[in-house]
Amino acid sequence: MTHLNVANNSAARELMCIRIIGASNRRYAHIGDVIVTVIKEAVPNMPLERSEVVRAVIVRTCKELKRDNGMIIQYDDNAIVVIDQEGNPKGTRVFGAIARELRQLNFTKIVSLAPEVL
Repeated sequence: MTHLNVANNSAARELMCIRIIGASNRRYAHIGDVIVTVIKEAVPNMPLERSEVVRAVIVRTCKELKRDNGMIIQYDDNAIVVIDQEGNPKGTRVFGAIARELRQLNFTKIVSLAPEVL
């Protein structure tokens, strides 16, 4: 039930997590996980509307991410990118930094749209 910021221009501004895809009873989602969300706040007169259920991938979390080389990455907010059924982003731009781990998880389109990859 976490409220998340949207890191792309898909007309949604704030979403709420409902379920983690691929996990029957997992409590927390991490960077790269696909989740089912509901739109809580949206831009008027756009294709996505409030209370619509969409899929999204997590690109930033406040919980730190530890890499194999010992580096720890932590962001200021929890952010997601709205995607379609094939995993392509619905928006045409991505805002803010994106974790490098998304490339190994086959979200290369999101990584290519991002201004900065950490």
